[in-house]
Amino acid sequence: MIKKKKNRNSIDGDFSYIEHNTINSEAWKGLKAHTKWLYFEYKLRWYGNNTRNIILTYKEAKKIMSIDTFINDRKLLIERGFIDIIERGGLEKQPMIYGLSNRWKKYGTKDFIKADIEKIFSEIYTTKFKKDHKFMGNRFKKKEHL
Repeated sequence: MIKKKKNRNSIDGDFSYIEHNTINSEAWKGLKAHTKWLYFEYKLRWYGNNTRNIILTYKEAKKIMSIDTFINDRKLLIERGFIDIIERGGLEKQPMIYGLSNRWKKYGTKDFIKADIEKIFSEIYTTKFKKDHKFMGNRFKKKEHL
């Protein structure tokens, strides 16, 4: 029986790539390793036809990095023009929808359009609530037994 030779150039499973002009851009320079890794996570969820419909939930992000790191790196990717927020989500456990962006190509020039993260997220989403905070009927209220 003749065995087929495996093609050394074949790729098994999902893969992602970064173009040379992305790596050599001003926007890419100075990014930390985990920020670049997060960008790869967004690129892994891109299938060619969902450029404006990429979902990365907090639960999925927590598997690869801490939530605080994820939030800071996501903010940096938005500010540098690599990703955009298409739909905010959050209400009734709807996921946030992201899109890949080409704004990074103009980063550092006068034509660059800077996304202000503070306008995207209102104050209520950036406020961290404490355990006894009075919010939505205080669901953390201690129950008294008879």
